[in-house]
Amino acid sequence: MKFVRLPEKCLLSFLLLVLATPFTLRLAAQEQPSAIDVARIMLSDTISSRCFYFEDSSHHISSDQIPALLFKKKVSKNIFKQLEGKQVENEWYLKFVLENSNDTSISVYFYPGVYLRNIEIFRYNDSTHQAIAIPRVLPPFPDSIGYRSIDVTGKSRHTYYARLQFVNTNVNGVDVRIIRNYYMPAFMKIIKIQPNNSGMYTYIITGILLMMIFYSMAVFILNGTIEFLYYSCFAFFMGLMFFLKSFYIKTPNHFHYYFESYLDLIIMSIGVFFYFIFLRKFIETKKSFPFLDKLFVTGQIITLISICLFSYFNFFTRSYVSQELVENYTKYEWVATTAVFVVYALIHNNKMLNYLAIGHFFFLAANILSLLIIKNPAVLKNLPLPSIWRDALFYFELGMTIELIFFLMALAFKNRRDLIERTRERERLKLDNERKEFEKQLAIVAAKQEERDRISTDMHDELGSGVTAIRLMSEIVKTKMKDSTLPEIDKISSNANDLLSKMNTIIWTMSSTNDKLDNMIAYIRLHALEFFESTNIDCHFISVDNIPAREVSGEKRRNIFLCVKESLNNVAKHSKANDVWIKVTILPKILEIEIHDNGVGINLEKLREFGNGLNNMRKRMQGIDGSFTIINKEGTTTTFAIPL
Repeated sequence: MKFVRLPEKCLLSFLLLVLATPFTLRLAAQEQPSAIDVARIMLSDTISSRCFYFEDSSHHISSDQIPALLFKKKVSKNIFKQLEGKQVENEWYLKFVLENSNDTSISVYFYPGVYLRNIEIFRYNDSTHQAIAIPRVLPPFPDSIGYRSIDVTGKSRHTYYARLQFVNTNVNGVDVRIIRNYYMPAFMKIIKIQPNNSGMYTYIITGILLMMIFYSMAVFILNGTIEFLYYSCFAFFMGLMFFLKSFYIKTPNHFHYYFESYLDLIIMSIGVFFYFIFLRKFIETKKSFPFLDKLFVTGQIITLISICLFSYFNFFTRSYVSQELVENYTKYEWVATTAVFVVYALIHNNKMLNYLAIGHFFFLAANILSLLIIKNPAVLKNLPLPSIWRDALFYFELGMTIELIFFLMALAFKNRRDLIERTRERERLKLDNERKEFEKQLAIVAAKQEERDRISTDMHDELGSGVTAIRLMSEIVKTKMKDSTLPEIDKISSNANDLLSKMNTIIWTMSSTNDKLDNMIAYIRLHALEFFESTNIDCHFISVDNIPAREVSGEKRRNIFLCVKESLNNVAKHSKANDVWIKVTILPKILEIEIHDNGVGINLEKLREFGNGLNNMRKRMQGIDGSFTIINKEGTTTTFAIPL
């Protein structure tokens, strides 16, 4: 019985296997990607939709395990535009089928996208049922590490697998293409051409930043303003970032991968760090706006911490999700700092802050829109906008351009304000120097005046008493000698009187207590009346009743008195007059002394006998900025005028 049952079971199993084989083969055929005939590809062909995909997070799949992976035909369409953080972190496997309908072998290049740090190609061996690694062959051109060569023999069909590891950047996407080898040079150039021409604008903003670097360095060198050194550092790093992004766009080389995965955020962070320092120095936050100073210092600290964390996750871990999280939160912090600064500036209503706030407001709006486009590229998909307006980098650059315009306006306002302050400071220093110089001159005048008073006192006490004694003794001698007086004694007495008179004049001139206009007029009146008292000439003195309180220096008083004295001597000696009138007129800024006699007059053509006296009077008046005139009309009129 048992001998009979065994064959029956085997026969039944065999029949079921035979019946199921066609269905199994059809099912297997349905799970295979559609074949791509490389002979029909003239230039290049996108095969992303004709590949099967498998996503792995373990990073431990060997080449022997690849054929057994559960590849999926349908995957998220998002991977063809932008991978999410976790998708970038994982390994991706592609399955595709290539055939060649020609008789001869055809070489093509496999291109899975731009930002791939590792690409491995395997071909399925039908006999051994294993995935065999294809040697790594690159195109014979620079910047070609993102391409792999595949040789498809004539009249053949093979299944291929690709293992992909993405660069740690948020601009990753799957873009699988098959390219004919003769089309490679043109394809490598075309793939770098930006359809929205944003690269041209990037170069423009880079050039503007370069000019700002030159300007800032010139201001720093000429004026020594340290904040412009920090601004030149900010402009340098931001310009460097823009230039590298545009220059290496879609260029598969190691430096570009390093730049996109790590260096771009580091360069931007260093630039923002210097910008925070610049704002603190430019606005003088520590002195004028303590809250802003704390805000910017906090921004600097957070930026430094972000640089350290980002570097740690990039070099010491495989966690791109954490790295992307640090990058996002760093940018969010910059946006928040800008928003707080804008609100603070609007509240305080400071004109220079308002210029900066308006620029930062547009920069803030552009940054928010740029972040939205990076996180959701389809946010502007349905809007009828030119292609350049769909580029996230363009909005960031546009915001920076507007911010730069308003910064220049704030700079112009600050320069104008500083110029006014410097002008005021110069005027203050000038006035201060003038005040010190005036005080110095006053001290000198006071010292001179004190010395004059001392000399006049000494002359009065010492010389005056001595001359008076000589005069008295000569008179006593004359009295004792009576009729037998010697002529020399008379000369001694006369000279003593004359010397005493001159010395009194000098003492009067030097004494500071006499530096008044009324004192000078009274002294001239007294001298004139005493001078003509012993002559046949009647002296008439005319002056105003209310003499203003004006000071007249000793030098002026001396020159005026000597000129008047000389003029009175001329009247007494040469005029043959009976009357002389001395008239003092005081105008707002001029003092006039007019001396008129009714004598025979003066012959202006024959001034020889008056030559020295008139010249002396003229020189004395010129020495005190005065004037001297003499006319012949019904006698002689001499006029002295000096400024008060």
